[in-house]
Amino acid sequence: MNGIAGIVATFLGNVGSSVLVAVVMFILGICFGAGFSKSLRGGLYAGIGLAGLSVIIDAATASLTPAIQAFSTNFSKDMSVTDIGWGSAGIAFAWPGLAFVIIGTLLVNVILILCKATKTMWTDIWSIWHGNVLGGYVWAVTGNIWIGVLAAVIFLTIGSKLADWTAKDYQEFNDMPGIGVPCTVSFLGLIAKPFNKLFDAIPGINKINFKPEAIRSKMGIFGELGVMGAIIGVIIGIIGKLPYGGVLKLGISVGVLMVFLPKTVSVLCEGIMPIANAIIEKVTDKFEGRELYVGVDCAALLGHPSVMASAVILYPLVVLLAVILPGNKLLPIASLAIIPYWCGAVAPMFKGNVFRIVVFTLIWTIPVMLIATAQAPISTLTMGNLGLADPAVTNSCFDMAGDPLGAAILQIFRLIFGN
Repeated sequence: MNGIAGIVATFLGNVGSSVLVAVVMFILGICFGAGFSKSLRGGLYAGIGLAGLSVIIDAATASLTPAIQAFSTNFSKDMSVTDIGWGSAGIAFAWPGLAFVIIGTLLVNVILILCKATKTMWTDIWSIWHGNVLGGYVWAVTGNIWIGVLAAVIFLTIGSKLADWTAKDYQEFNDMPGIGVPCTVSFLGLIAKPFNKLFDAIPGINKINFKPEAIRSKMGIFGELGVMGAIIGVIIGIIGKLPYGGVLKLGISVGVLMVFLPKTVSVLCEGIMPIANAIIEKVTDKFEGRELYVGVDCAALLGHPSVMASAVILYPLVVLLAVILPGNKLLPIASLAIIPYWCGAVAPMFKGNVFRIVVFTLIWTIPVMLIATAQAPISTLTMGNLGLADPAVTNSCFDMAGDPLGAAILQIFRLIFGN
């Protein structure tokens, strides 16, 4: 089994998410009778779409970073925790429990489906990395690989139930029938539902409805996604005191983000949906008409215009929140990349209302920042033990160190099994 673990770890660590998604979707298409051509095209387009998303979000984050860092220079505060962002994913591919978490999660998922305890099939192999990071944390604080594997499988199994509970909202809003999102962001989406009722109950607040479509109709050309993005980028650049060239470049970069990210998501969906439909058809026949969902990556939730409109507004607000929030020591730079995924998770619950998405996500960010700060020693220990970061430099991130559900499981296992 150690040999298998090593092979799987090497493969996943080398190919990355886009290649893995392409390979997995192709294999699923073949296995479920979609045919060679449809499976090959679907796998490639899914991989291309996901790679395109990564390129666009990474480029936008890199462009925004100088302006965002400038926000923090006006405040005198201890921000001693280094933000490693998705660098924490290195834990997933370096810790010794990797293969066992994948095998355990898929096995439990099959059992739950057969027992009718879940509707979501865990076909999103890539997103298992979230559970593997949690497993690495538990392993670091307990010294036991199998306890880490158990924690990871529990976390990911909860994810399949979260996908069940949020599936209808995601399917209808994103026009993607038959999908479920077992990623940890579904937890955020589930919490957003009662907040939407709270917004409805507050006089005045319940009348505010900022939707990209309404903005475009009222503002004309200034409501177009590209123009709106460019204006927001310029404003952020000015506030960040960038040189005029940097301000203009930032405007174009944010405009690119707003225009092309939804188009890239459509490429991803173009690859996923034919294969997902083939899986649903085959499984429905096998399980006598049972309703089952195909687990997809949370990137599939990024296509609605309200998602990136909210994310771009949130970037500077989250940084400002970080520097004024008592107890927080993490200045988010790399972790800002997760914000679009948060917005995508809650946009269906708020029916694309940008105002509600922004307000709720800011509220959500508060516990995430405080948890990420509190768990910085564990993140630092784990990264150091695996040789992924200098153990003398305290580090943390929003995902997974700041994940509330993961943190709760980690603390329970630390309390029961910790040294």
